[in-house]
Amino acid sequence: MGEDKDKKTCSPILLLLLSAKLCVESVDSIWEEAMKLERLWGSRLEKEPAKGVLEFTTGRDVKSTKPYDERLIPYDVWGSKAHVIMLWKQELITRSEVRTMLKGLDEVETLYLKGEFILDPAREDVHSAIEGYLIEHYGMETAGKLHTGRSRNDQVAVDMRLYLRDEALECSTLLLHLIDALVEVAQEHVSTVMPGYTHHQPAMISSWGHLLFSYAVSLERDVERLSNWCSMFNSNPLGGAAGYGTSLPLNRELTAQLLGFEGVHESSLDPLQNRWEPEVEIGYQLSVMMNHLSALAQTLLILSTPEFGMVRLDEAYCTGSSLMPQKRNPDPLEVVKGKTAYIHGMVVSLLSLGRSLFAGYNRDSQWSKYPVMDIIDECKPSLPMMKEIITSLSFNKETALRRCERGFITAPDVVEWLVSTHRLPFREAKVVVEKAVSYAEKAGHEKITLSSLHQALKEMKIKIDIKGRDVEKCQLPSRALKERKTRGGPSPETVKRAMKTFQKTLQRRREWLKKKKAQVEEARSAVQKVIESLH
Repeated sequence: MGEDKDKKTCSPILLLLLSAKLCVESVDSIWEEAMKLERLWGSRLEKEPAKGVLEFTTGRDVKSTKPYDERLIPYDVWGSKAHVIMLWKQELITRSEVRTMLKGLDEVETLYLKGEFILDPAREDVHSAIEGYLIEHYGMETAGKLHTGRSRNDQVAVDMRLYLRDEALECSTLLLHLIDALVEVAQEHVSTVMPGYTHHQPAMISSWGHLLFSYAVSLERDVERLSNWCSMFNSNPLGGAAGYGTSLPLNRELTAQLLGFEGVHESSLDPLQNRWEPEVEIGYQLSVMMNHLSALAQTLLILSTPEFGMVRLDEAYCTGSSLMPQKRNPDPLEVVKGKTAYIHGMVVSLLSLGRSLFAGYNRDSQWSKYPVMDIIDECKPSLPMMKEIITSLSFNKETALRRCERGFITAPDVVEWLVSTHRLPFREAKVVVEKAVSYAEKAGHEKITLSSLHQALKEMKIKIDIKGRDVEKCQLPSRALKERKTRGGPSPETVKRAMKTFQKTLQRRREWLKKKKAQVEEARSAVQKVIESLH
């Protein structure tokens, strides 16, 4: 529905009331306010939601899901093209027949891209729909040979591997974009002190850069997991037919090449009776990735509360309330957490499908398609959404610094100062500082004082010469951060060095991704070259 038509359908009374209320003459201004009211919130926020935010937060509440097999149409077409080319090369069909079938498959692909190839429930699945189209338009005599030497069993196994491989590569691409964003923001904040937490309590001095970098490192492992999926499952099941091979002289190596697989699956039976396995593997990998995103989301949620006040989310990634006019709700972050819980359930469903399958193909495995596609649908939008949130949020350095100057968060640094400067045994130094914290707390202080430390040392009957300026100095947040120089620690220089090493790892991941995408494109080009040679 166009914008002008939308404006006509809005209540004229509503527009009139808004005009009077807001004292504006511009129709566009009135329209913007009308849309905010129709959304039940919005006037609290200065910015409209960023593109995609409302779709992300509403999920499937107000939209339908397309048929699951619809996603497999381009892969079934590709697999069928490779198959008929192979049949022709093996002299199982004629040049005229392969040309006719390739022409029909091109038509299906064109109709699909236009949104005009509609799956008919009477034809059961995508495989029957495409074969039925070819037979209907080009006759049984020719198109009836499309299925020579294959079964829907190996056909769907091929379709799913091609589909999942594309999704693994796409998720890897989006992951690398998010990782780059995290590293970029982290680089700007390697010296921005903040409390480090354990048990939800302030623990030691850290930095905003150190924290963000830690999430980048965990997400890089998710890229590695997806690359492992490609190593395990990028082999060709086509030619296994119903699982027990065929007497026809098929060239499985050729179809593997034309579909971008590394090689042929050595067992014709394994990929069919374990159809759930590639699905659950990628589902598990993506659920781990979502755990990382969910943990990042929870951290941002807590740090953005008024009680913490260290992070402020851009208003474009917040929503309002239908009742409470003051609210700036971090809905996208909460949705990431909700998606993660949903995905966990889908992974368990996939595992359960594989628990009791008898030898050979079982119809149970058809249900592996739905949870894995749901997992991918929920996961993928979370990656660019988190990237946009990270790049747009602001960090309150002053609030974070104030929180590092109270609550005895630098007590561990006093312990280490006593160990390194005064050579006290660690266990003894820790007890001294514990007592000093207690004395200072009773006196109403939020940091260890010279007096409280003297009291603790006297109680422990330890005689060392300490000065007030040294006690103050070792509790400075900036000094505490700079002193954490061990590899992997939060000192600015250490984090910078770690990021430099990390960039080399990311470059290897980018090179792998580029190579895999090129391999897929080369396979598609090889199919197209054969088609062109037949004209």
